[in-house]
Amino acid sequence: MSTSEGHGPSVRTGQAMKTKFCLVRHGSTDWNIEGRIQGCTDTTLNQQGRREVSELAQSLKRQDWEFIITSELQRAKETGEIISDTLQIPLFSYKGLREREFGPLEGLTLHEIKERYPGWGDGDLFLPELESRQELKTRALKVMGLLANLFPARQLIIVSHGGFLRAFFRAGLGLERAAPANAEKVEVVWDGAWKVLHGGEKNDL
Repeated sequence: MSTSEGHGPSVRTGQAMKTKFCLVRHGSTDWNIEGRIQGCTDTTLNQQGRREVSELAQSLKRQDWEFIITSELQRAKETGEIISDTLQIPLFSYKGLREREFGPLEGLTLHEIKERYPGWGDGDLFLPELESRQELKTRALKVMGLLANLFPARQLIIVSHGGFLRAFFRAGLGLERAAPANAEKVEVVWDGAWKVLHGGEKNDL
């Protein structure tokens, strides 16, 4: 399976074909509002999240997006369904786009995590079922590389999660920025290397 460093030319002429991605973070959930770690806990959108995604979907009209691939978690799938209904394009789901697995941290706020696990924030904790940052970056790069190889010269909307997208920005683009806001989009392209088109301006503080 290829990564962004392992892709070769995709066409007979020796020139890599461009695949355009609109990377979208799912709309808001109650746990987003409460500041709780969601990970792979299968939370759903709230009314605010549905409004956010509806507004995003309207902004994506008449942009020639061909289909949508979402994480299999409900908050991402529902986000994709709203966009799919608005744009009238097909929707698929893929488990590889799921959020980072946070194991025992899921459902906790950052304050609660720091109380229970004082080392959080200084580096990776080694806890049962907690996906490490490096594992997440490796997965994100692998999954995005796979999609770029499978769909050369297409225009895809990808609906995933803040942790996954941030890991991809770091691993694929060398970009240090905060996770996208809920229902925020970032457009990137694969043409032999990963490049940001729109939405990569927010740097970490």
